[in-house]
Amino acid sequence: MKLKELAKLVAGQVSGDPNLKIVNVSPVEEAKAGSLVFVLEKKTLPAALKSKASAIVLSTSIKVKGKTALLVENPRKTMAILLALFAPKKKTLKGIHKTAIVPKSCKIGQGINIGPYVVLGENVSVGKGSRIDSHVTIYDRVKIGKRVIIHSGARIGVDGFGYVQENGKHIKIPQIGTVIIEDDVEIYANVCISRATLGATIIGAGTKIDNLTHIAHNCKIGKDCAVVSLVGFAGSVTLGDRVYVAGQVGFSGHQTIGEDSIIMARAGVTKNIPARSIVSGFPAQDHQKELNYKASLRRIAKGK
Repeated sequence: MKLKELAKLVAGQVSGDPNLKIVNVSPVEEAKAGSLVFVLEKKTLPAALKSKASAIVLSTSIKVKGKTALLVENPRKTMAILLALFAPKKKTLKGIHKTAIVPKSCKIGQGINIGPYVVLGENVSVGKGSRIDSHVTIYDRVKIGKRVIIHSGARIGVDGFGYVQENGKHIKIPQIGTVIIEDDVEIYANVCISRATLGATIIGAGTKIDNLTHIAHNCKIGKDCAVVSLVGFAGSVTLGDRVYVAGQVGFSGHQTIGEDSIIMARAGVTKNIPARSIVSGFPAQDHQKELNYKASLRRIAKGK
C-alpha cells in the first residue's frame, strides 16, 4: 500500500513522499526498502532515521527531517491498527475441534472456535464469537461471555483454596460457586481462575489478564483492567474499573482497589487503595513516598 493510503486509515499526516510503497512493518534492525518503522520513544528516533526503512511512524509532537514520516496523535494505537493490516494470515479453526470434549449440557454460541484438547465441564456456557485455544480446561457451570479469547493452558473454575483447621488437620470447605467471564475479556496462557466459595468470581468486560496469573476465589475484577504476568490475587480482592496491575504484584485477601489506579511492578498490596492512586513497594504505598523512602535508605547506607 502507498503511505498516503495508510495515513488515511489512521487519520495521520505524511511528511515527505506520500506515494512511497509500504510492504511490511519492521523493527529498526531488520528494516529495508518498503519497511515502516515505529518510533514509540524519542530515544529510538536516531536509530530509525539511520535505518533502511522507507518511512517511520512517530508522534505529531516530534519534529523530523531527512526521512519520510507518518505523523499521528497516538503511535501505539496506530501500531495496533497497522500490525493487524500487515500481519501474516493465520489459518484459524472454525467450530469445535474433533479432540475437544464438550458435553451436551453446554450452551455454545454461534461463531465460536474451540481448539484441540479443550475440556469443558457440564453446563458451561460460551458466548458467540469467543475463541478457546488448545488444552484449556473450563470446569462445570462456568459462564463465558461474547468475543472472549482464552489462550492455551488456562484453567478456569478450579476449586478455591478454602480450608478450616481442626486438630491440626485441613478440612476442605466445599467450593460451590462459579466463575463469570464477561464480554471481550482476553485471558492468556496458563492463567488460573478459581471458582467462588459461594456466588461468583467475576472478570469484568474488556479486561486483559496476562500469562501465569492466579485469581483466587470470590475476586471481582472490574471492567477494562489490565493485569500483567505473574500476578497473584488472594481471595475476595476487588479491583475497580480500569485498574492497571504490573508484573509480579501480590495481593493479600479482602482488599479493594479503587478505579483508575496503577499498581507498580512487584508491589505487595496489604490494604485498601483509593481510586486514581499510583502505588509501589512492600507494603504498597503512594509511589512518590516509596521513592523518597528508598532514597533515604540509600543515603543511610552510604553514611550520609
